[in-house]
Amino acid sequence: MSDVKQTYDAHGKLLLTAEYFVLQGAKAIALPLQYGQRMDVSEGRQADVVSWKAFMQEGLWFSCDFQLPYLKIIHSSDAEKAVILQDALKAILKMNPQFKLNGGLDIHTKIDFHNQWGLGSSSTLIANLATWAGVDPFQLNEQIFNGSGFDIACASADGPIFYEKDKKPQRIELDYPFLDNLYFIYSGSKKSTRNEVRRFLRDGAVTEAQLSEVNGISEEIANTRDLADFQRLIVQHEALVSGLLNSPTVKSSYFSDFNGEVKSLGAWGGDFYLVATPMDDRCVLKYFKEKGLRVVFPWKELVLNKR
Repeated sequence: MSDVKQTYDAHGKLLLTAEYFVLQGAKAIALPLQYGQRMDVSEGRQADVVSWKAFMQEGLWFSCDFQLPYLKIIHSSDAEKAVILQDALKAILKMNPQFKLNGGLDIHTKIDFHNQWGLGSSSTLIANLATWAGVDPFQLNEQIFNGSGFDIACASADGPIFYEKDKKPQRIELDYPFLDNLYFIYSGSKKSTRNEVRRFLRDGAVTEAQLSEVNGISEEIANTRDLADFQRLIVQHEALVSGLLNSPTVKSSYFSDFNGEVKSLGAWGGDFYLVATPMDDRCVLKYFKEKGLRVVFPWKELVLNKR
């Protein structure tokens, strides 16, 4: 690979509150992560080819070659991902006519988390592409994924934020006295956020009363300093989303005997859970290990908070 010409970095994300509701303008608490994605752009070995390689810690997980000038896919390890990437590259060329893909390019990306964890492999890519091309990342995300944009806001945030669609993010301090009682557990399955967004926008019906309630919960969760109160708010939030989706809560389905509360994050049925419990690390790890869940992050080891 040639010497790196340009390097871009973006933070991963988790949505703490207002999943689904955020698509309709609800106030959400969004968390940028200590993990993210780097993109290196270098001069290519072939003058008319954009060669793309995506890595994670385990090694190469996606590759694709595009023939210039029309970005024709001439090789890919995953056809669906290649088309999404092709759409994104074509979109940035249209959004910024001054940006040119002249000559060949080698583009290497590296995520420092597993690509199945749902921590933002797509949103960090969009953010890095937008910075490289000098386009609005929210507009690019809207064209490609049609999401709320909270993940794009997290990509450049330096700590937790209040996020409302089409509004400027507001930095908040979640300096909970009980941070040591909070954990993130990988569910063992990844949900397709793109498909979930499409389904919800097609089928979801949110009332003003529901939006008001979830906004209030987000505010209270941001301001509470008491673990028991935080747990109560988790239960209230889970009940609200459960009613919206007509789906049981994750705790009632899988963790009914757990000493603490468990909240689904993002698209229900996949990705990560938030756990709030008075139990110590050893007991938490033992409980979830017995459930077959071994990817456990204490809050302080996952959430970015530069002050």
